[in-house]
Amino acid sequence: MKGVYTAIVTPFTTSGAIDYPALARLIEFQRKGGVAGLVAGGTTGEAATLSFEEKKELYAFVKKEAAGLDLIAGTGTNNTAESVELTRMARELGYTQVLVVTPYYNKPTCRGLMAHYGAIAATGAQIVLYNVPGRTGLNLPAAWLRELAAIPQITAVKEASGNMAQLADYLEQVGPGRFAMLSGDDFTIAPFVALGGVGVISVLSNIVPAETVQLTAAALMGDVKKAAALQVRYNALNRALFMESNPIPAKTALHLMGYCEEILRAPLATMEPQNRAKLIEVLKGYRLI
Repeated sequence: MKGVYTAIVTPFTTSGAIDYPALARLIEFQRKGGVAGLVAGGTTGEAATLSFEEKKELYAFVKKEAAGLDLIAGTGTNNTAESVELTRMARELGYTQVLVVTPYYNKPTCRGLMAHYGAIAATGAQIVLYNVPGRTGLNLPAAWLRELAAIPQITAVKEASGNMAQLADYLEQVGPGRFAMLSGDDFTIAPFVALGGVGVISVLSNIVPAETVQLTAAALMGDVKKAAALQVRYNALNRALFMESNPIPAKTALHLMGYCEEILRAPLATMEPQNRAKLIEVLKGYRLI
């Protein structure tokens, strides 16, 4: 794994169903932008409000429509049995890689996490372990990651704490080659790669895929000056995309850009008017609308 993986939004129709024509347009936008791959059914894809059958249809559609890209299915939940079932289903559809968030709300111990990831690993899938403390209430300690490294099916880590010191702690504990380290925080792509990361699972790339690819490629090539300049250039857009809970601003931006409807599943709601107005100004500033 290397480069930009877009955590793609799941567009909905006005009736609330998955909007597959819009999703096809979004996938083509990503392909033209040069991304390495896509994550289907992740946090940005509103996985928490998708049914099992909807996820099955979504994974199958993305698998077919995005052929040639490196694809990852978001199968992590806070229920081990459900995560295993989703992972098996994704495997049957041809996915080899799954994104598995640390169980949210439950707040398991290290032993609990070992059992959780061990059960999912038994499916044969390659696991991208996802640490996102802002969503889960659990920030994975470096010592726990060292224990989890004993599970060979965990091949990568999406680290979304935004804490570069924590990334250094991870690398200190497991070494630079055990996991493909992927940033889960668009604000820190350049420093994350400089410290040893190999890419990003991105929200930003939903909106500016080619530019996110440029930023990440510069960082991977060691062009610190260019990577830093691009990181700073897109800082305002990153701020706008996280004014409210992801993916509310990202989906709003894509609607304003003409790619999909501005529809989210409850309990998510459309942007507050004052924030939507700010987002519009930012998008205009980048000449995206």
